[in-house]
Amino acid sequence: MRCLIHDFAGHPFQIQLSRELARRGHYVTHVYPIGLDGPKGRLQPSQSDSGRLEIRGVPLSGGFRKYSPLRRLAAHRRYTRAIQRIVAGGRFDVVISGNTPIDVQAELLLYCRRNQVGFVHWVQDVYCRALEFFLRRRIGRAAAMLSFPFYKLERLVATRADAAIVIAPAFADILAGWGVPQERVSVIENWAPLDEIQLLPRLNEWSAAHRLDDKTVFLYSGTLGMKHRPDLIYRLAQSLDSSCRLIVITEGIGRDYLESKPALETLQLLDFQPYDCLPLALASADVLVTTLESDAAQFAVPSKILTYLCAGRPLLLAAPKINLAASVVERSASGLVVDPDRPDECVAGARRLAADAGLRASLGANARRYAEREFDISAIAARFEDILAKASPPTRFTAPRPSVAVVDPLVQPGTEI
Repeated sequence: MRCLIHDFAGHPFQIQLSRELARRGHYVTHVYPIGLDGPKGRLQPSQSDSGRLEIRGVPLSGGFRKYSPLRRLAAHRRYTRAIQRIVAGGRFDVVISGNTPIDVQAELLLYCRRNQVGFVHWVQDVYCRALEFFLRRRIGRAAAMLSFPFYKLERLVATRADAAIVIAPAFADILAGWGVPQERVSVIENWAPLDEIQLLPRLNEWSAAHRLDDKTVFLYSGTLGMKHRPDLIYRLAQSLDSSCRLIVITEGIGRDYLESKPALETLQLLDFQPYDCLPLALASADVLVTTLESDAAQFAVPSKILTYLCAGRPLLLAAPKINLAASVVERSASGLVVDPDRPDECVAGARRLAADAGLRASLGANARRYAEREFDISAIAARFEDILAKASPPTRFTAPRPSVAVVDPLVQPGTEI
């Protein structure tokens, strides 16, 4: 099978899937945008890659600004045309696309339909609800009206795709409410590349370089938008005493918020770290922190907790119990789940973990054990393989032809979640 995997975020587990599918004999072109801020996975080719894997970075040009709607939509149109050219030249049987703005996703779907290429809609979040959440913060009640066209687009994509993969049962319920047949929807929870996040000592060169060896370290690494409650991060830092540090590795709007607040001895802000440094950075933590706004619980699942599980460190998750992330932490017995709307509960959880090294060790061991049990990329790829095969129109299947691993010359070293 010849497939194109498009990941607008450039996260670690999607490129791991592409590598595994290529190893299993499929011809895979992995496409992602160049120039989009955010944590990234291992997007450079390596000697261990299959010759059937091609990695292509597509520039996201035209003054893209994440929070400037007009510039963003114009950049999306140029980016979509570039992806369509890749599809046109690749004789693909199927395209799977995720983490993608819904206007880009809709154009890509319609192009595939016109050209008899199978299309799989990989639902990482419910875009229209996320947009309404953001607009409601900006303009209030008019948000529902302005987000309605995107709701229509998202429903069109979900109903017209040959298959949909959702990362949480709650998302499957939303698609069912939109009229998507149950047999076209599969639930596959996200994962993290276990072999890329090794268990490492708490004291290491990264912790030493950042003067953390004699501190109790809380660490947040990854995207920090407003739905991730940077105000709660700051409140947590305020509650810590001088023996503790809260390290926040991020860039963007949440980082801007934290920098706008009075400086704290207990809060240290760092840019996204090179991918190869991620295991050392996570190992330098005594507790790994994740936060999520209550209103965002129905449309977003913070995937950073999956990377945290691989690191074998206890988790402090401030998120509603209805969110899948909370379910993962609880069923893995890997940390504490607290109410994001009750800051004192978050502070109490942090203090409990800081004071009990035995509890931290037990929760951390549970975290790694869960990751080793659940993040088997071979088993995960087999499920995707079956879905992709069913989504490929029989008339489009083409015999494999030789391919070599290449990388777009504009690709820059990635950073990690």
